[in-house]
Amino acid sequence: MKETTILWVDFIANADYLASKENQKTFIKNAKNAGVTRLVIDAKIPFGQVTYPSSIASHVSSVQDGRYDVWRGRDFLKEMLELGHQEGFIVLANLDVFAEGEKAAEEGVAYEKKEWQTIFYQYEPSRKKGEFVAAEDSSEYAVWVNPILPEVEDYELSILQEVVENYDVDGVVLDRCRYPNVYGDFSDFSRNRFEDFTGEKLKNWPEDILSFTTEGELARGTYFNKWAEWRAGNITEYVKKAKKIVKKRNSNLLFSIYVGSWHPLYYHEGVNWGSNTFQPDYDWTSETYHVTGYGDELDFIMTGCYYPDVTKDEAIANQKPADWYSVEGGIDVSLKTLNGKTPVVASLYLKDYEKNPEQFLKAIKMCKERSAGVMLFDTSHFNSFQWWDLVKKPSIKQ
Repeated sequence: MKETTILWVDFIANADYLASKENQKTFIKNAKNAGVTRLVIDAKIPFGQVTYPSSIASHVSSVQDGRYDVWRGRDFLKEMLELGHQEGFIVLANLDVFAEGEKAAEEGVAYEKKEWQTIFYQYEPSRKKGEFVAAEDSSEYAVWVNPILPEVEDYELSILQEVVENYDVDGVVLDRCRYPNVYGDFSDFSRNRFEDFTGEKLKNWPEDILSFTTEGELARGTYFNKWAEWRAGNITEYVKKAKKIVKKRNSNLLFSIYVGSWHPLYYHEGVNWGSNTFQPDYDWTSETYHVTGYGDELDFIMTGCYYPDVTKDEAIANQKPADWYSVEGGIDVSLKTLNGKTPVVASLYLKDYEKNPEQFLKAIKMCKERSAGVMLFDTSHFNSFQWWDLVKKPSIKQ
């Protein structure tokens, strides 16, 4: 995989540009000239709509403000898949999993099925304490659903099945396959399931898990570490079910996930993307946390090394909290966490290097040298920064 250069094609950012067939051809040509080998194409966006005609989920053209009207009656996934295959790309379909609504527009499945919404326990400054709020009233811009509700799980897996059965994709990527943050989900359903997991009844809910200081700082409770393990285990169970669907369709289909490389802070997302052979010694992990690792289930993993600093020395010089707040450090954490079991494709956010193309090329070089390739997020920035000519340089192809 050392030659792998993955380009992510985000529907929301590229919807207008790629509506033109001429622009599609230009894009594919530019990607080929840049040495890209794999494309990630959005099949389901972070607000729950899908980019293809579905018998399950709403199409992107159903968004009420008309922003995607140009895609009415069209199939973004099919158009990009066919174009990509014509030019010899490996094409992967991406599904944003547990984000199911858009707060600003007040629409999406999470609004139609409000009982699915994540319940947050978040700090309320006016009262100087925590309070329970539904996802639509939280501080998140997307409206998240509770991943452990059986009906949510069935719904998400059915969309995945629909994609792999109806499209000749080379594989599947899952994104937002996680909890929204450390403050959700605190529903009664989650409490009951957690108590079943521990075999103990919580005396103080949710303070036994977490609470807030009067300044709004997070304070971990007695059961926080076990809660972190339980949450990670929930996501891993979903990942295993998703993999089964993909591999049953065709055992050669690639199965991958995008995550952030900051594993030492991943209690926020409720995910353990490491190998189950890796035992972290963070102050928030339990003795059996490692068993929740799903990294070994993947054909490869994309870890976001989304940092302007490329080297660990740069991060230290710029007084970052740790040396892994750098591309190099993020790769090191990723490799250590996967324990050599799964290929790691270090991933870059192009906006981190806006107006600094040399730093961007340096970051690509670091990813290529230290990991199994590079993933670039996202296509739209190559157009807005006018960087297609930049990446024709040999550095991206090395």
